[in-house]
Amino acid sequence: MFTLKRRAFISTVCVTAAILLAGAPALASPPAAAPPRGKRPLNIGQFSGAIASMSNACAAELDAKLIYATIPTIQAQFNQKTLTSLELTTYYLRRIQKYDVDALNSVIELNPDALVIAKRLDDERAAGTVRGPLHGTVALLKDNIATGDQMHTTGGARALQNAQADRDAFVVKKLRDAGVVILGKAALSEFAHWVDDSMPSGYSTVGGQPVSPYGKQIDPWGSSTGPAIAVVSNFATFGLGTETWGSVIAPAMFGSAVALKPSIGLVSRDRVIPILDSQDSVGPFTRNVIDLALVMDALVGTDLNDPVTAAALNRRAPFENGLNLDSLKGMRVGVVPVFDDADGPAQSHMIDVLRVAGAEVVFLPQQPDPFFDLYGDDFLALGRYGFKAGIARYLAATHGPVRTAAEIAAFNLEDPADRIRYGQRQLVASAESTMTPAEYAQRSLAVGDRARAGLNKLMTDNRLDLMAGTGIGVFTNYGYPPAGYPALAIPAGYRPSGDPIGFALVGNLFDDWKLVRAAYTLELISKMWRAPALLAVSC
Repeated sequence: MFTLKRRAFISTVCVTAAILLAGAPALASPPAAAPPRGKRPLNIGQFSGAIASMSNACAAELDAKLIYATIPTIQAQFNQKTLTSLELTTYYLRRIQKYDVDALNSVIELNPDALVIAKRLDDERAAGTVRGPLHGTVALLKDNIATGDQMHTTGGARALQNAQADRDAFVVKKLRDAGVVILGKAALSEFAHWVDDSMPSGYSTVGGQPVSPYGKQIDPWGSSTGPAIAVVSNFATFGLGTETWGSVIAPAMFGSAVALKPSIGLVSRDRVIPILDSQDSVGPFTRNVIDLALVMDALVGTDLNDPVTAAALNRRAPFENGLNLDSLKGMRVGVVPVFDDADGPAQSHMIDVLRVAGAEVVFLPQQPDPFFDLYGDDFLALGRYGFKAGIARYLAATHGPVRTAAEIAAFNLEDPADRIRYGQRQLVASAESTMTPAEYAQRSLAVGDRARAGLNKLMTDNRLDLMAGTGIGVFTNYGYPPAGYPALAIPAGYRPSGDPIGFALVGNLFDDWKLVRAAYTLELISKMWRAPALLAVSC
């Protein structure tokens, strides 16, 4: 959920974490059965028969049909009986076997029931029942989103390698009800990058190190690394990730995916391993904006297990409605300064696209890094307590093999070479937090209020509908995460090195629909997405 280790934050975090490091508490017993060492192998062999049944010619044909497919075009193929959900699911498994296993490492576990579910959905369609526009599509979930099936929900941590949740997260139930095949769990930075700041993007003890499909030299970013990689590599129709600060938007921007971090209150966080409940969010990854809109239509809803979603009662306007080339006409869009000069040409191009689309571009001055203004010393303190309290609630509710951050830290110390290869300073500091619930609530509210006041003033003073820009400056310098405001990323081009460049949009609370419509227009005009080279290789 969290992307903190970059430029503006790195020195502060590392120094603070070093000060906090005092050794892990050995307070409790580890899980009864010690799990094996090393990355857990992906059990693709359970599908070997189905994969082998798909001929090279069929797979190559599907490559050509699905590289740039949208959910509506996939549905059209279902309706024309030129594709089934069973074939689509098998195709994704074939691609995972060929390109992901011990290579890209974006998938951490596969659902043994995936083909059975796909066949059941095909049978429903044949009998005249189609649940909606997602019926028969296939999703991968970041492995901190619980499923009440045979799969595990690990957060990437060895201590939870064998942990199974008591039931589906609310968002998972919504997807199943919509007719989606849950294919498996995707890789992530362990505990959403809340173990140690030296841990590389996407790394976890259970899942190993994911690799960008655009080049091994490219930082895949995190913490929702797996869903971003899997979606652009065509291992699933779409994915779900989570964000606390930048962990949906960053891997999308630097991985050439389309993604939305929704406004807090639109999408439930029930049964999702947390960090900061005032900022945690669940959001979709897709390859195009229309798919994003359709997935959001399925996810939005009020959940009694996450009271903040009461706001969704009055926010049910379909995202798919109103997608057209006129969405940006008359809008004032504040463009933030380029954070990295190498992104300048892409930013200039997207500014031209905004103007072609009818938007008025307002160039915003460089803003100070909001980290200290918003938080002072609060962020790490809030994150430490938020994780400590949140993980305890989650593990108690799901009957986890460990129950607290302290137990996880103690378990890791029994085999540090395997379980905490990069250390566990954040985890230890969380276990040792002495903040009270009342203090946490008060300080979280104060940070949110400051963030909202700052963004509201910036947007009001400049009469803005949206803010936009390339690179990480959008989320490091404008504080949308603690404000609870939405952000959306779309591809904006590629550097000569091949590194993807993303363009992010930020809006006011519950202006998610406005971001989606604006992004749809930008996507249609710019046409910037380029499939990674592996998609062009026939099976």
